[in-house]
Amino acid sequence: MARNCNENDDDSIDPTSVTSNVKNTIKQEVIKDLLNGSFQDNKTKLGNDALSLVVEVAKCLVTETCLRASNQALRESCDRVELEHVEKCLPQLMLDFP
Repeated sequence: MARNCNENDDDSIDPTSVTSNVKNTIKQEVIKDLLNGSFQDNKTKLGNDALSLVVEVAKCLVTETCLRASNQALRESCDRVELEHVEKCLPQLMLDFP
C-alpha cells in the first residue's frame, strides 16, 4: 500500500475542525434509518430523545476515531490518514467505548 509520508514534524491537527466536520456530516435521518432497519420487531419505535442521544454518541465516537487516526498518522510522519491508521486505533477505541 502506497502511503504519502513526509519528513515534516508539523503536529497541526485542529480538533475544532474535525469536530465541526463530523457534526455537519452525521445526519439524524440516516441514524434513524439504520436503527429502524436493525429492529427485530416491526412494532418497535424509536423516540426522538433516544434518537438524539444515539446521534450524539455516534458523533463522539466518529470524532474520537478521526482524532486518534490523525494522531497515529502524525506519529508515522504521514500527511494522509489511511485505513491502516484507523485500524491501529480500533482496539483501544473499542475498550474506551464499550
